[in-house]
This record gives sequence, structure tokens and C-alpha cells, in this order.
Amino acid sequence: MITSVIFIASLLLLLLYFKSRRSRIAIGLFYGLFTAWYVYAVLNYSKYTLQPGQSVKLKVFSKTEQLEYHSELILEKKDDAKLKLSGRKGWGMKGSNTVYNVEKQSITDIIISKDGTERKDLPNDKSKSIYLESDGIVVQGEIKEIFGVTEETSYTITITNVDNKPAKFEAQVVDR
Repeated sequence: MITSVIFIASLLLLLLYFKSRRSRIAIGLFYGLFTAWYVYAVLNYSKYTLQPGQSVKLKVFSKTEQLEYHSELILEKKDDAKLKLSGRKGWGMKGSNTVYNVEKQSITDIIISKDGTERKDLPNDKSKSIYLESDGIVVQGEIKEIFGVTEETSYTITITNVDNKPAKFEAQVVDR
């Protein structure tokens, strides 16, 4: 909001100060280009295209002093390329009872009933949309998932294209 006010105020002040037609055209072109760039940046926020082997790092900040604080990684893949997510010891999706433990190299389905909690180990099937690797999980195919990524301290999540073709996706860390 304050950026918009400063932008408009500076434009008006420059137009009041510079009276010549050439100056006003130059100011108009400069501000028009800046506005176009700003709109482009806002529309493409959190959209990535990675070539094979490239990676992007997303920072997760901890706010443990807040009550009921949690962080989420929102990932939406738009193609069938494989992405590896690393930087955590365990991964779990919002609304799912499946936990991918990278440290122990196990996939566990947690079944909660009125009799208690039951844990069922699942195989690491590489034909599924999410499977374990040695240092993270691999997400393949078109998918939209929300991962819980809350930790006590701040850390970095790395998303790497491990396929032999470009990968298009949207990824964003949301601290709530």
C-alpha cells in the first residue's frame, strides 16, 4: 500500500516540476515500464521453471513464540517431471495420515481409531506420485499438495529437478 502511494506521489511531483513535453513523455515511459515490470513480477510470484539439475531454495522461518503457529509448503506441479524435495527429516501432507521419514527411510500410514493408534508400514513404490529417496522425497506427475513444514528453528527447503526435462511448478512457503 505504501509503495503505491509513494509511486503515485512521485509521479505527480515529477509531472508538476517538469513542464516540457519531452520530459513528461520520458517520465511517462519510465513509469509505464516500471508499472509493467511490477505487474509481471506480481503475476509470476512463486512460479518456477527449472532445467534438469537446477534447484531453488525456499526459506522457512520459525515463529515459535506465536500460539498455534505453523508453516506450509504449497506445491503445485504442472507437468510430469520429477522434483526432489529435501531439507527435512520427515514429510507429511495436510489432510493425509502418511508420513515419509527420510532419516529412517520408511513410509508409515497412521490409522487413528477410537481403540487407539495403529501404524502400518508402506512400501517405497517408485510408481506412486510421491516416494522416498536417500535425502528427501520425489514428487512426480501433476500434483497439488500442501506439506506441513513447521520446525523449531528456521531452515531451507531445496527443490531440485531430477528429471531429464524442464519442470514447471508453483511453490510457496506460507507462515501462518
